[in-house]
Amino acid sequence: MRKTVSLEFRNLIKDTFPGLGKNESYWRFMRYILFGRRDKVTGEPVIGQRAVAKAEGKLNILENSNAYCAAKFLEKFQNDVMSKDTFSWSDWSLKDNEARVASVKFPQKVIDAIESESYKLMLEDRVYFETGRKFSKELQKVDRELIKQEAYTYFDFCAPEAEDLFEYMNNLPVHNFSKVINNNFDAALLAAYRIKEPEKRRVQAEVLNTIRDVLQPFYIPSERGNTVRIFPINYSIAMLQKNLRKIITKGWYEFDLASAQLSIAGKTWEIDEVQDFLRSGRKIWVELINHYGIDALNLKENNEEEYDAIKKVLKDSLYSLMYGMTKGNLITFLNKGLIRFGIKDGGKKFLKYPLMAILFDARERRMAELSDCDSVETIFSKRLNIKGTGAAREKCIRGVMAQQAQAVELYLLLPVLDLAKTTKDFVITLWQHDGFSVNFTDSSKSARWVNKINQVVADRANQLGIITKLEGGLL
Repeated sequence: MRKTVSLEFRNLIKDTFPGLGKNESYWRFMRYILFGRRDKVTGEPVIGQRAVAKAEGKLNILENSNAYCAAKFLEKFQNDVMSKDTFSWSDWSLKDNEARVASVKFPQKVIDAIESESYKLMLEDRVYFETGRKFSKELQKVDRELIKQEAYTYFDFCAPEAEDLFEYMNNLPVHNFSKVINNNFDAALLAAYRIKEPEKRRVQAEVLNTIRDVLQPFYIPSERGNTVRIFPINYSIAMLQKNLRKIITKGWYEFDLASAQLSIAGKTWEIDEVQDFLRSGRKIWVELINHYGIDALNLKENNEEEYDAIKKVLKDSLYSLMYGMTKGNLITFLNKGLIRFGIKDGGKKFLKYPLMAILFDARERRMAELSDCDSVETIFSKRLNIKGTGAAREKCIRGVMAQQAQAVELYLLLPVLDLAKTTKDFVITLWQHDGFSVNFTDSSKSARWVNKINQVVADRANQLGIITKLEGGLL
């Protein structure tokens, strides 16, 4: 979430809501409801307990006891800053794992100013929203250090296999990000302004504005410790849609594992048809898009943004198919995700593609095998227990299958981290589970290092018999 705004915008908020006074907790919460997470359906701010506690400066109470009550703060903010007519909230539900959602009614002049503020370029007069202090690189550094410290509070949850990755990504010098962002920020923000869907446009603009304030991403493991993956803790480059990410990181080199999850399943679940498909060199996303009557290569050449958007729906669907989503839910998900591209009945057509039907049957066999097991191991020899009965056991099995695949995914890419730690010629600047970005500090050596990076991953894949490789290029 962004830290800075124009002085003009802050003065407008200050004058419109005099109850904010000098109460930094109120200012932090106001910043959150202006620029923070929104409900996907209503577009209103999601005000979970953690978000409120963070605004109030009482995260320690929330994390160390059951004594924190968010409602008390919300009531004070309502009384002092806004009113019952302009600020209210829904109940939260522990059973449904749903956070409170706010209902906020800003004056039209504030609504107009928010929209305008989102698309201002590199501001020279920007100030920190909460304090009104002028932006400075010194304060920017302090903010980064605070985010880094917060990331490290999650370190105990980190899988041992991912600890080196966590340490590497959270200790990168900021200069690896500052130059590329300063050079490309304006172009990325202008591209975000052209996004047609209003909520997606708003979110991407906010991610960019946060990148401008903080510059680099920081990472945390899963709080439940149920995956080797690490995830961004702050709005960062990793959260940009692909076309914006390519713009703002122009000059970096981006790598992705080709059909990572499909190739892992093909080998570990012993699916001959998948292995044959991968050996043929055909691309699953191209094949699936063609299956819908769309010329995938032509679409990619002429409208890469739409190609990437369709690919994302299909990639999420393939992942869901592999790890337990029911046919009914999968069909609903695909129908909803693809209809905006003019694809009707996308769910049933997806399952009629021969490889998807084969994959579904293989998944069912694998789940049946695991239902008779008490535990399994990951490629790192970590034991995963299979517990429960009925639906709870099925859910556990789905999670175990995903964890096993994610562990293989990391195992395939860890040689790149080992390589990066031996040199200053390149830096891994972004980590995205099945891919990563690299900044070559010495461009004269980049071709040699690209070959080495490709080779160490190819060697690891060949060792496992997994038919995948790195794809990518200069952005």
